[in-house]
Amino acid sequence: MASDIVFVIALMGVVSAVWGALAIPRLRRRLPKIYLIARSWWFMLAALFGCYAIAKIADRHAELLTSRYPYQWLLIGFFVLIGLRGGYEIKRIWCLPSRARLIHKLQSHGLQPSVTPTSSADHTASATTPHYTHPTGLDGLLSMAFVALIVSLIALQQLTWQREQYGVLLFVLFASQFNDIAQYLCGRLLGHRLFSRGLAPRISPNKSIEGAVFGSMCAALLASLLGVWLTGFEWWLCLLAAYGLAVSGIAGDLLESAFKRQHGIKDTGTMLAGHGGVLDRIDSLLIGVPIFTVLYWLLG
Repeated sequence: MASDIVFVIALMGVVSAVWGALAIPRLRRRLPKIYLIARSWWFMLAALFGCYAIAKIADRHAELLTSRYPYQWLLIGFFVLIGLRGGYEIKRIWCLPSRARLIHKLQSHGLQPSVTPTSSADHTASATTPHYTHPTGLDGLLSMAFVALIVSLIALQQLTWQREQYGVLLFVLFASQFNDIAQYLCGRLLGHRLFSRGLAPRISPNKSIEGAVFGSMCAALLASLLGVWLTGFEWWLCLLAAYGLAVSGIAGDLLESAFKRQHGIKDTGTMLAGHGGVLDRIDSLLIGVPIFTVLYWLLG
């Protein structure tokens, strides 16, 4: 069995076991948010891996199939759906009435302070138009990064399929996601022990320098081991790529945090329990994936 399919099965097994353990009533009462995060992870991975596995198996056994349906479009369709949902979340925040409804919904779930700071964008908008804010440079930067991400995911999928390096796509996605988890854990264990100042206190007060430094290092090491297994690349190349994805993931996270703070919201949605919106979940991919895709295309 191919290494990428083994990875898919193993990771789904681990997430299923964690979700099952956290579903025990005693643990669920003690760790309600972690339970919701594990549950959301399971559904997200099931959707991604389902599309990936069907596309991969169908592509490898195309000569045995009577249908000429291009199964890899399932995976592309998955990325397109992410793009549509993320675009909707951005547009909803620009529209003042829908943003007010989002803030009310977040407050009802206990995810938003009852008193929401009013951003300068709101003052400008209220004086000029009753419905929409004027997109700022930060809004434009986030929107361009998001569009570039969706285009890059589709392009990377096509490139990896053409070169029969299927595991590269999984390596890129999970190198970024491992970084999120490692930053969180290192931040909880080591946060503010070495540096009293946070990483970016005005943008994301909960992020610590220790979490960013040690988390990115741990994520890069783990992801590089995974990369050697999935991609067949040299270890040093996997380590370099994994560390680059980790560092760019921090930048993407801060970009989205600045966007949310500018508009006075805590999350871009409530679709993914424990995570927020789709944009909250993929922010670590915003910068690193487009850069990796371009380099993979040029140097591959």
